[in-house]
Amino acid sequence: MKPSPWLIRSSKSDDADTRLFAFPFSGGSATSYASWRGWLNPRIDLFCVQPPGRGVRMAEPPIRDIEQLLTQLVPDLLPLLDRPYLLYGHSNGALMAFAVANRLLQLGAPAPRAIALSAKCSPTVNKPRERVSELPDDRFIAKLSSLNGTPRELLNNPEIMQLFFPALRADFAVGENFRLPAVHPQLARIPALIVAGEHDETLVADVFAWGELFQDSRQVAMAGGHFFINTNPAFVRTLHAFLQAHCLPEAELVPG
Repeated sequence: MKPSPWLIRSSKSDDADTRLFAFPFSGGSATSYASWRGWLNPRIDLFCVQPPGRGVRMAEPPIRDIEQLLTQLVPDLLPLLDRPYLLYGHSNGALMAFAVANRLLQLGAPAPRAIALSAKCSPTVNKPRERVSELPDDRFIAKLSSLNGTPRELLNNPEIMQLFFPALRADFAVGENFRLPAVHPQLARIPALIVAGEHDETLVADVFAWGELFQDSRQVAMAGGHFFINTNPAFVRTLHAFLQAHCLPEAELVPG
């Protein structure tokens, strides 16, 4: 199978029979979830999405529009759907994961066994969106600082931050320009885990509104800010249990 610049395989388990595609938050990369290999079930093969404009793709122009992302990423995903799969996205990555699931269904591809979305306002919520991508540099850095996801030593280094600005601004633009697409009917039947931070700037109710799009959804609020995924051990336990429940072949999920 031809390697894809979009997908970095972070595991090589001979026991894997399910694939997890993990989409990064704004400014994130394929390394954002690489440490998950330490706790994931060995039956789950982890593929981390690597958007352009960062990491080994630093020289490529970043993407500012979800349609452009889908056009480039989905063809590389399709050959990997020969096994059961799951989707996860945090913050901006939640929009990507949702949009990818919807597009795959529209193309007639197999549906994911489950989807997990965290720390992102649902596109069903109708409220003004702050144009973070267009803020002056000083206010943009202040916004990043408030989210507590960028190391302080980077925020305090203007020269290094200038290198990351294009990808960061493009990522925020993807979220700011995102509009709820025509939703495939089968999407509502995908089991969903929706997780929100109790002290995040994004309101818990706005995150939980994702549940309107799924018939079978579980909403969980956790202590922590926007990056509770890095600070609250309960997140790992919750996500692990959710993935575990949906990664086994259906025959093994039937009570004996």
